[in-house]
Amino acid sequence: MDKIKVALEKKIKTYRLLLVIIGCTMSGIRIFFVFDILPENNVQNFMTGSIDGFFIGFNLALLLSLLFLIFKIKKSMKDEKMMKKYYTFINDERNILIKTKSGMPVNIVNSYLMVLASYLFQGINIYISFTCLAIAILMIFQLFILKLYYMKTM
Repeated sequence: MDKIKVALEKKIKTYRLLLVIIGCTMSGIRIFFVFDILPENNVQNFMTGSIDGFFIGFNLALLLSLLFLIFKIKKSMKDEKMMKKYYTFINDERNILIKTKSGMPVNIVNSYLMVLASYLFQGINIYISFTCLAIAILMIFQLFILKLYYMKTM
C-alpha cells in the first residue's frame, strides 16, 4: 500500500511542477509584452485578439485539467479501496498502450509549443502565427481521433 501511495504522491509532484511551468510561461510572456520586451502588433485587431484568446484559453484548459487530476488523486488517496482502483487504472497496460500509440504526451507538448510559437510570432508576422495556431489545432484533433480509434480497436 505504501508503494501505491508513494507512486501517487510522485504523480502529484509532477503535476504541480507542470502547473508551475505553465503558469510561469503564461504570466512571463504577458509581462514581456506589457513591458515591450517582445514585439507585438500595435494595432489590436481581431487577429491578434483571437490569438491572445486562444493562447490564454489553451493555457487555462491545461491548468484546469492538471488541477482536476491533482484533486482526483488526492481524493482517491483518502480511501484505500479507491487508491488501489485509481492506481490500477493509471497503470493499466491497455491505457498505457493507447496513450503511447496515439502519441498523447508528445502531441500535447508539441501542440503547446506550437501555440506558444504562434503567440510569440504574432508580433513578427500574423500569417506565420495563424499557421502555427492551425497546426496546433490539427495536432489536437489528430490526438483525439487516434485515441478514439485505438480505444475502439484495442
